[in-house]
Amino acid sequence: MAVSVLVDKVCVVNGAASTIGRAVADRFAREGALVVGVDKDEHSVGDHAVRADLTDESQVQAMYDGVVDKYGRLDVIYNNMGLMDRGDHSALDISLQTWRAVHDANLTSIFLSCKHGIPHLLNTAPVGGSVINSASFLAAVGSATAPMAYAAAKAGVVQLTRDLGVHLARSGVRVNAVLFGPIETPDQRAVFDRNPGALEKRLVHWPMGRFGALEEAAGTIAFLAGDDSGFITATAVPLDGGITEAFTVPE
Repeated sequence: MAVSVLVDKVCVVNGAASTIGRAVADRFAREGALVVGVDKDEHSVGDHAVRADLTDESQVQAMYDGVVDKYGRLDVIYNNMGLMDRGDHSALDISLQTWRAVHDANLTSIFLSCKHGIPHLLNTAPVGGSVINSASFLAAVGSATAPMAYAAAKAGVVQLTRDLGVHLARSGVRVNAVLFGPIETPDQRAVFDRNPGALEKRLVHWPMGRFGALEEAAGTIAFLAGDDSGFITATAVPLDGGITEAFTVPE
């Protein structure tokens, strides 16, 4: 029988209304956690569902204060924030408005969550906990076709994660990022459905030749949240089926 590794831990899942956010919240719950789901949209994810705009500092601070007031502790933060904008492509021709919107959604939101959430991890007895930030394999490679504001923002997430992980390493608080590759969600499918034939061309360059499953994504996040990953911090874990490491793959 599997051991429930998050028993009695209070876990905040930000961006909980998304497909991946819901999958992670469900996995945390199965592992015995008390889950607080947070999203700007109306939702019912978690034992306690909260609406908050994660790009608004006052709302982020109030959300974390409310969680600790209600439950008396905080153990895990999963920052599942992300936005891809159709106007985001080459840095030579995207608008400043798009650049700022993408960075607010993908980087500023995670900065605010870390700024106001981590102090509660440090004040929970015993001190410690885990922060997992959502990034992308695009942060680790160069791509002629990448949405450049998104890739730059996710690279910022990786660097913020690295710096915080090192800064907090002796405190008991661990900070890691996940470099997401293509995970099977309706939104991910829709990206390729808008461009007939694009998926077949892309699959040639994916070593595993398939999307990642939601269960695989949620399991990776749960591992980083739990004590089994206690010696892992300040790193970006690839969850991409080998895409980041691939130069060419056989057809």
